[in-house]
Amino acid sequence: MTAAPSCAVHTEVIDGVLVATLDRPGGNKIDSRMSFELYTAWARLRDDPALFAGVVTGTGSGYFSAGWALASGSGGFAGVADFFRLSKPMIAAVNGLARGGGFELALMTDLIVAADHAEFVLPDPCGAVPLPERLSEEAVHGLCRTGRLTAAAAARCGVVHRVVPAGTELAAAVDLARSLGSAPGAAAAVKEIGLGAHRGDSSFD
Repeated sequence: MTAAPSCAVHTEVIDGVLVATLDRPGGNKIDSRMSFELYTAWARLRDDPALFAGVVTGTGSGYFSAGWALASGSGGFAGVADFFRLSKPMIAAVNGLARGGGFELALMTDLIVAADHAEFVLPDPCGAVPLPERLSEEAVHGLCRTGRLTAAAAARCGVVHRVVPAGTELAAAVDLARSLGSAPGAAAAVKEIGLGAHRGDSSFD
């Protein structure tokens, strides 16, 4: 008998928060399967009234996601593009390197919580790769100069909401989601800010 393939995205619910964890060998690169599984997770978040926020993170401490695996995705890029109008906040808990499409996946969420060792990298800064409008002028300048932002630099630029010690980013993201859930007005305000940031149609790799 052929064993069933393991999931590329593991999901769990923590106090009303749906946590989706990327788990694919080779740096959590986003292929069509992972994209579909993320789409399925966010559809569950959309449709389940017991869930009030979503968190996406990666396994281990090396990679949040190393980028796009050059396969067409179901439900839009990484299953997120079709959910910009989702009424529930989405938070990225960036546990390591977010490169190319992994960086874009983090930017598609409403808020980013990053481990202090995390880095945000563009493989082709200010070349053929369009930069998303969410990035501030300072962030764009830093990326064009070096191709990367440390977690601290990303926080100074306003890309990252909070930097926390490595290994605590998921707990911090879930706590943030809980605080939003207990204050629906705050959640709505955060979501509105996120929607304002998601203009254009860029893709890193």
